[in-house]
Amino acid sequence: MAIMTDWRQMCKGAEGVTVDGDKVSVEFSNQRRHRVLVRETEEAYELSAIVARPFLIRNLVDVSLRAWQRNRSTQLMGFRLDKRGRLVGEAWIPKLGLTREEFLLFIHRLASECDHFEYLLTGKDRE
Repeated sequence: MAIMTDWRQMCKGAEGVTVDGDKVSVEFSNQRRHRVLVRETEEAYELSAIVARPFLIRNLVDVSLRAWQRNRSTQLMGFRLDKRGRLVGEAWIPKLGLTREEFLLFIHRLASECDHFEYLLTGKDRE
């Protein structure tokens, strides 16, 4: 497995994956899709995806508790409410030794988990 350092290159040719600026859109077999923001630091890629915006979850009970419960059963990533009141999913990937397959695994996993949580909370596909 070749080690790559440019995340955009790692996404090229991946089925259901489209890069647009600093975001990756992942389309699933059921026609749903989810966007993941990629931020690059010197040593890692920081991934984040919006699960639901405040107007969609403001009337839901215990969103923070539900995020905590999902965090207990989810691997490679976590959920939290950000300072803007959005429910987001996040993951961090160290660059050292990172392969294309590992990067795409994280992108797909984050997009899939966020999309599923969004559907459970809102019944919608907005993000």
